[in-house]
Amino acid sequence: MTSRWFTLGAAVALVGCAGLGGSKNNESSSQTSKAQSQASSAFQRAADAQKQANDEQVKAEKAQQEVTAAQKALADAQARAQGQQAKAQLAQQHARELAQQAQSEGQSSQQQALQLQQSEASQKQTLHQENQKAWTQTRDVNGKVFQASGNTLKVRAGDQDMSLKLSDSTAITVDGKPSSATQIQPGSDVRASYQMVDGQATALKVDVTSNQGSSNSSGSSTSGTNSSTGSSSSDQR
Repeated sequence: MTSRWFTLGAAVALVGCAGLGGSKNNESSSQTSKAQSQASSAFQRAADAQKQANDEQVKAEKAQQEVTAAQKALADAQARAQGQQAKAQLAQQHARELAQQAQSEGQSSQQQALQLQQSEASQKQTLHQENQKAWTQTRDVNGKVFQASGNTLKVRAGDQDMSLKLSDSTAITVDGKPSSATQIQPGSDVRASYQMVDGQATALKVDVTSNQGSSNSSGSSTSGTNSSTGSSSSDQR
């Protein structure tokens, strides 16, 4: 490219010299100027064409680089596709082997599962029957009240403490009269019947004898005894 520009420059210089020589001859000055103008235009067109050719060459080289990169990417993709296909074939073979193994073991596993299911059903039935029996069995407790609230009654029977759950259906009497849990006083004697419901002692009936009721009963009994004694004395006199 540098040699071309050098050739064009030399041609321009020759034309310029020719123009200087022609300036001495007035008759040929117009023709010389015309020739110089034509030569300059021709050289400019040649330079523009060369520049365009250079630009097109750069584009062609860039396009070739893109083709090379695309070919390399295609080769890589083809290699990955072949490797993936091989992995897929191995996976299919392994799946077939596992399917055959599962089929051979399936009947045995199914039989074991059926036996386990039957055993679990039997155990659940037995547990249900035991729970039903425990829930419907009525038990009794005698002791003293050491704490009472709206839905719980705690009884001390001997050296053991028991918590009884009270509900709206629990029949409660205090000194023989229908009452509620709020009227039960700590220290009162209690006799209760209950059932075990879901591990909780649930009271069915609670009979409470308060200390005050015992005192009144004792006082009435004593007064009656004194009256009887007094009457006997009077009769004797």
